[in-house]
Amino acid sequence: MPDGTDPTSPDAATGSTGVGPDAQQSVCEQATLHSDLAFIQDNVFSATCARSTCHTSTNQAGGLVLEQGMARDYLVGKASTQHAGWTRVVPGQPDMSYLLVAIGGADGPDRGTMPWAMPMLCQEKIDAIRRWIAAGANP
Repeated sequence: MPDGTDPTSPDAATGSTGVGPDAQQSVCEQATLHSDLAFIQDNVFSATCARSTCHTSTNQAGGLVLEQGMARDYLVGKASTQHAGWTRVVPGQPDMSYLLVAIGGADGPDRGTMPWAMPMLCQEKIDAIRRWIAAGANP
């Protein structure tokens, strides 16, 4: 694809409704229009992170649950279990938020290790998460 997205990845999928501003755009293209938790939940956390062996209420990899309705409570203001001194999400401070370090969106102790065993997130999704955190990581 011209944007560098792997056409077989979930990021390459187009909108399913066929109507509205997101129709026929890849999820990565749609991400440029978003900075809201609802979009991030549906298109990053639920689609990529809250999988059977990862961040579910059953498995809780790293003590983190990213399922619908639970992700924000496990992220915002919570200490990283991976690196002492880091907080998962610091509202208004994306570069101090370990979530961005883990997905390759900020410098830190182990930049870019998530999502585990899957393709890295496209830059547009990372940027949407950055904007959400910068705006206060609101529900």
